[in-house]
Amino acid sequence: MQIDYRDENCHGTFFVPNHAGPYPAVLALGGSDGGTPRYFADLLVPEGFACLSLAYWATPVTQPWFTDIPLERVERGLRWLIHRPEAKTHEGRVALIGASRGAELALLVAAAFPELAGPVVAYTPSSVVWQGIDLTLPPGVTRSSWTLRGKSLPYVSIPPGAGPSQSDKGISWLPMMEAGLRKDAEALNAAMIDVEKCTGPVLLISGGDDHVWPTATMCEMLTDRMARFGKSDRIAHLHYPNAASPVTVATTDTRAARAADGN
Repeated sequence: MQIDYRDENCHGTFFVPNHAGPYPAVLALGGSDGGTPRYFADLLVPEGFACLSLAYWATPVTQPWFTDIPLERVERGLRWLIHRPEAKTHEGRVALIGASRGAELALLVAAAFPELAGPVVAYTPSSVVWQGIDLTLPPGVTRSSWTLRGKSLPYVSIPPGAGPSQSDKGISWLPMMEAGLRKDAEALNAAMIDVEKCTGPVLLISGGDDHVWPTATMCEMLTDRMARFGKSDRIAHLHYPNAASPVTVATTDTRAARAADGN
């Protein structure tokens, strides 16, 4: 069964198994490819989960650029999902799952709204908030990817002159993203995701052949942060050395790489 979800500037599809419920509920977030991440529902629904696949950007009713996306957009989706009769919650919370930029968003939302979000599964996540993608901005001007309560979240930006590399495997963002992590310790600390505020357990999944960003390093940053707060038992990191990123570098990503390089 499928049910449309509609909000003033967000939409999605709620997928439910065709037998009796309620079912453990999951809100799914895609990455910088945009649109509705139906692929998560295709994996979860046959296993007996109810899944709201949320389109939070790059659609006619959301916004054209990956900048200043409100976390409240996902909060409203969580509240809608929690009150669905088909959804089963745990202490009033549901799970989040995301890939790439969607994993960054899932961790941020779980930290910002711990009363709504429980477990988090983050495929190739970030440990920090990154700059947004907007080719309409003047050269050298950057903005955050996310906002909370109307304020832009502190973010890590790509240093001027840092750009992607080209190989037989295609375009790699790694050089520019690694340069961002080395750029400014103070900015890096301010942009760190407060993963210790998450209520439920957190599962991180990374690949050693990721050419989008240094996700294994960032997963280690997240596990180290949880250890500093005495919460190592609330986080796990599965690393697959030969695995690539599940996210294809789309046209938007290629444009963003050019923008970050100043071209």
